[in-house]
Amino acid sequence: MSKPHRAAAVAGALLIAAAAVGSAGASSHREAPLISKDPTGDNTDTYAFIPPNKPDHIVLAASWIPFEAPEGGPNYWEWNDEYSYQINVSNDGDPAAEVVYELTSETVIKDPDTFLYNTGPLTTLGDPNWNRVQKITVTETINGGTPTVLIDDMRTAPSNVGIKSVPDFRELELQATRTMGTGANQIKVYGGQTDDAFFVDLQVFDLLTLRGQAPPIGYSGGANLPQDSLSGFNVHTLAVQVPISRVTAGTETVLGVWSTTRDETDTQISRLGMPLTNEVVLPMSLKDTFNSIAPSQDLGVYSALQESVEDPEIGNLLCGLYGVPLPDSGGDCETDYVSGTPRTGRGDIFDIFLTGMVLENPFTIETAGGPMTLPAGFNINRPAGVVPSEMLRINTAIKGDTCKPTPSRLGVLGGDACGFPNGRRLFDDVVEIELLAVAGAAYEALDDSDSSFSFNPALIGVLTDGVNRNDKDFRPYFPYFAQAQSGKTHHHQNQFAVRIGPR
Repeated sequence: MSKPHRAAAVAGALLIAAAAVGSAGASSHREAPLISKDPTGDNTDTYAFIPPNKPDHIVLAASWIPFEAPEGGPNYWEWNDEYSYQINVSNDGDPAAEVVYELTSETVIKDPDTFLYNTGPLTTLGDPNWNRVQKITVTETINGGTPTVLIDDMRTAPSNVGIKSVPDFRELELQATRTMGTGANQIKVYGGQTDDAFFVDLQVFDLLTLRGQAPPIGYSGGANLPQDSLSGFNVHTLAVQVPISRVTAGTETVLGVWSTTRDETDTQISRLGMPLTNEVVLPMSLKDTFNSIAPSQDLGVYSALQESVEDPEIGNLLCGLYGVPLPDSGGDCETDYVSGTPRTGRGDIFDIFLTGMVLENPFTIETAGGPMTLPAGFNINRPAGVVPSEMLRINTAIKGDTCKPTPSRLGVLGGDACGFPNGRRLFDDVVEIELLAVAGAAYEALDDSDSSFSFNPALIGVLTDGVNRNDKDFRPYFPYFAQAQSGKTHHHQNQFAVRIGPR
């Protein structure tokens, strides 16, 4: 499909989407122009994983408010009282939420005659020294019924200002974590500040620069060491750990998960399911619209999405800039597809982002019992009767001994069926996984309509931003995220920094 035709299709889909959402206001995420101006509404990441120590439970989590500098006073980061924050779950393959976890907040200023966030050390959530107090309410709604209140107007943890103001943030985090029930019926909920779990070198947006690699993929002339651009920053996170049986329905084991933000008029202003969808898959003209529409509207605008999904621009860049071969490209760095007919181009990318994955050919994974070859037709994470729509999908039946004994940060591509894109764990290296997927690492397993294409395994270790882990260790217990960075001790990684002041 030509670029002018693509632009016309996008414009037409925008009109359809605008009519469908009525008077939708500004959408908000730093991945899109409008949401980048509204950080408190900005979804940063969505996660869904089964904790190894509680295989009968699932963790659903989402983060908001990017680039929270811990020292960012005197007005520190907090939830927006005018917004509501949701984690949405589809448990029957359709593009609608059957389960919704929602957080709202209320901020109370005790003494308006001081500029201080706190007037002394905060040692408990009820400490009288906390001047700008924020309380949260978290509800669970199943099948549109009456919401169940999980957290009722309870103080959340304050911003981790520094050790004089917050001597023991972990203690406050514990006090802000709500636990209900025991054993197989236990539910845990936390809604507050955490370290930003996403790790990436954002110089990848400099025409797909991958620092650590030789030119032309990396830089020449220095400054070519990978940097975690999000090191030292916090986010606000809603995390819930619930029994799998509480969120699944019938015999369906696959869940679809996405997070949203709604403003004071109940208009959706941000949406996030699969990581990097809006940043690098969707065209500029569709980014703001995507943040305002529901998954149920995705298929209606697929005429605009098709080229972005089935002939992804990142693939065009990898091929054009660095000579990485693509399936069905005919040597022109563009994958052919039939306009208006879904899944006629890159079927592997279509499956990963829009339906979930069923194997076209056998694929070998590593399990507790050793290597296991999954047969053609094996369902990794596609729900029965799926309606194509963008969301993060996880098969809750794939867990335990099916997981790779030493988990791989490359998830399914690393032979670990319990990792991204089958759900998303905190340590999954989604940047590298998606780069490799676009280069065709899953093509032979999921599509293989171009039998002449063969993925070059030498690209593993080359198509990487070089940032393979978070700057802080994740925790093996709820809420699993690394503890919020402190204003005193955080470090924004910069190996090229010039020292300022006395040496």
